[in-house]
Order: sequence, then structure tokens, then C-alpha cells
Amino acid sequence: MSGPAPRSPGIPLGRIGGVAVTLSWSWFVIAAVTVLLYTPVLLRAYPGMGALAYAAALGFAVTLALSVLLHELAHAWTGRAFGWPTGRIVLTLLGGHTHFGEVRTTPLASAVVSLAGPAVNLALAAAGWALLRAADPGPGLGWVLLDLTTWANLIVGVFNVLPGLPLDGGRVVEALVWAATGRESRGTAVAAWTGRALAAGLLVWVAATGAWRHAPTLVVTVLVAVFMWQGATASLRQAAVLSRLHGLTAGSLARTALAVDARASLAETDRRVLDWLEGRAPGTAVPQVVAVDPDRGVVGVLAAAAADAVPGPRRGETPLTAVVHGVDADAVLAAELGEEALLRAVAARPHPRWVVTAADGAVVGVLETAALERRLTG
Repeated sequence: MSGPAPRSPGIPLGRIGGVAVTLSWSWFVIAAVTVLLYTPVLLRAYPGMGALAYAAALGFAVTLALSVLLHELAHAWTGRAFGWPTGRIVLTLLGGHTHFGEVRTTPLASAVVSLAGPAVNLALAAAGWALLRAADPGPGLGWVLLDLTTWANLIVGVFNVLPGLPLDGGRVVEALVWAATGRESRGTAVAAWTGRALAAGLLVWVAATGAWRHAPTLVVTVLVAVFMWQGATASLRQAAVLSRLHGLTAGSLARTALAVDARASLAETDRRVLDWLEGRAPGTAVPQVVAVDPDRGVVGVLAAAAADAVPGPRRGETPLTAVVHGVDADAVLAAELGEEALLRAVAARPHPRWVVTAADGAVVGVLETAALERRLTG
């Protein structure tokens, strides 16, 4: 009996420039809040608008979502220019997020990709400002929407370059500290603490200035502060994990492996292992055996308990593939993959074990996910 189907994260909007875009269900919450909070504001500012104020508030929510989409597309396309595999963009309650695949990045690439999003918002704000200067101000729906969207893009652009995680400016701080110290985890920690300070500063500001008396400002400020604090806290946890992997790679963490033709028998495999051990220092650990097919690549990793259970007389007629743990085609890691890139790769595809390969594709080791988790939890 099958279980319930997993809940959809939102409404798929198709692909834009090769990037899948999803509108999260939570966006409808912020759209409703925008209409409820900003309609009275618009009616006070433009009494003659009447019912059009509701349309303007809803239109503002839509144009803001489009601005966020352009922001995230800038991240995605810039990341692609640096060779980052782009998964999807999700437009959410408090903005959006671009999901990247397995990324091997540098401080420079991280900073440039981060700044691309706010740069688009500031460019949109500049274009909107130019249009507003050229147009006649008035309570018309188009002018009001342009005015709101221009200010929103200016605020989003400036706010996102503030120097604290999870904002884009925080990624720049992370990259600068990373470049200066050589440790990505230290950059993440510094930028995360700055993000926490900014979140606390927002709440102090809204209390000290009396802005809390203005309902829309209070609601937005509290939501943003909570979002920033939670994001910064998650980044601190990530930094703690990364610090335990500093300088380590998939190759250095993996147990040494020996590639054996998948067509070999168990007896032939035993001989290959003995030949490999011959001449090595006493006490050298027996390597993991990886079954490799000339056409299909990695087939599986020897299951030691199953292999040991096969009696001697039957080992010559027992194929190696009868006593292996199957390995999926994507359960392969590059030996040089390290730190955050290694964690992203392992988290993206939940396999119990990984075959680690050198730059030329040769098998060099096997990394057990459980062993990696033990390393991370200290």
C-alpha cells in the first residue's frame, strides 16, 4: 500500500533561461498581507483611488514577486557562468531562493554571484526612478504601481547588501574572510554573527523610533528580523560543521579501495586483494573492494559479511556481483571534493556509501555516509 503523495512545494511556473521556477504556496500569504496592510496606506495617500487601491496593492505584490524573480535569476545565471549547476528557483513568503547543485566555488565566485541579485534590484530602481521623473505624478494605477515598485526595489537592493547572513552582503563578508584566512567556515561564522547583530538592530530601531506604531512597518520588520536571525543561526550551525571538515576532502576521508572487474569470481577477488596487500607494511588495512564493469562503470561495493559467509569450495563459482552492495550511478564523488561542496553533494543524494574517484576516473576509495556523520558530530 503506498503512502500519501508528497505535498507539492508550490505552483511550477516552467523554466526561464533554463532554470525551473516554482511559486511557493507561502507567497499567497504575503500577497494577502500586502493587500490588507497597504490598501489603507494607499487610500490615505490617494483618497481618490477608491477600489483601485486594492488592485494597486495586489499589483504591488505581483510586481515585487517579479522583481524577486529577476533577482534570483541573476544569481542563477551568474552562478552558471562560474560553472555552478542550477537546480531551481523558489519564490517564497519573504522573497526567494536559488538552489544550486554540487558547487566547487571560490571566494571570488561566491561574492560575484551574491552581488548579482542586488545589482539587478538597484538597476530596476534606477530605471523606475527615471520613468517617474519623466511621467506626470498622479493617482493613476500605473503611476502608483511604478512608484511602489521603484521604492521596493531600492529597499530590497540596499537591504540585501547589508553585511550579514543570510543576506547577499553576508555572503560577500563570508567570501572576504574566507579569502583572508583560507577558511570558509570562519567566514561563515563571522558573517552569521553580523547577521544576528543586524536582526537585533532592526528590532531596536523599530522600538527606538516609534515605527512600531505603524502596523505595516512593525509586521514587516518583525518578519524580516526573525527571518534573518533564523538564517544566521542556521549558518552558525553550518560553520560549526564545516570547521570539522577544514582541509579534508572526500579522498582523505574515504577508506582505500581496490577496483576489481565485476565479472570476477569471489576467489579471483580474494587473490587480487592478497596481491594488493603483498609488499605493503604489516597491519595495512584490507581495502574496500569496488566491482567495476568496463561498460557500466561502478556496480557495487563488496559486502564483507556476505562474502565471508561464502565457504571456500564455493568461492570460485560465486560471482563478485552476488555479494556487493549496489551503488547508483550518481553515488560517485570526486576525490578533491571538500568542505561545503562535499556536504552539499552528500546531502543532495542520500546514499549510504559513496565511491570516490580520482581526476582520471580511477577508483581510490569508499566513503560511508555514517562515517562522515560521525566525523561531523565529533
